[in-house]
Amino acid sequence: MTLEMNIRVWNALLMPTVRSTKPNPDEQIPVALAARIVGIDRSSLAHLVDHGLVPRLDLEAVRALAASSEVAAKTTDSPGHLVMRMDVDPGRQRIADMSDDELSRNVEGPHRLSGSAVRRGVLLCVRSFVIATGHLEGLGDPLPLRTDRRGREITGRTISVSIEHRLSDLSSRPSKAVEDARWLGRRARVGTGGAVLPLQS
Repeated sequence: MTLEMNIRVWNALLMPTVRSTKPNPDEQIPVALAARIVGIDRSSLAHLVDHGLVPRLDLEAVRALAASSEVAAKTTDSPGHLVMRMDVDPGRQRIADMSDDELSRNVEGPHRLSGSAVRRGVLLCVRSFVIATGHLEGLGDPLPLRTDRRGREITGRTISVSIEHRLSDLSSRPSKAVEDARWLGRRARVGTGGAVLPLQS
């Protein structure tokens, strides 16, 4: 082995490897780190991934989720939108694979809503992210749900929802959407309680 070759070998062994600090846009980001960047808890982000609503957890997807703004009700909204929170087991069926009819059936209830809710705008959400918008088309007959401590019967009604706009990938929300479609991929401001609640201001 020549002296020049010996020097090259020793340099390769002793000199530290210089790596680029430029991020790789195709590299998958760990769920825990991505959740901190986006500003949601780890289980919520993992739930979105499991449902196929975030197909790839790469740099662009995390940037898009972190940049998603909040949807809040305006004082001029009358009546305001209803937020319908979906809680489906991804092991049974992924939301990204559902048809519009299947989405509608998954929020049919019964829910405690009055007749005045008919024709109100609805926002279908998964972990607060709006994945679809539409309108409440109709209410079914009252059904007994439970009895309160005073012995009064609490009733609810099944609902039918018409899906008008939908987003299957939360990391690629439309940039020039109009009307209710502009809320797709954003986060709905809503309180705690039942599965159907009014959008908060």
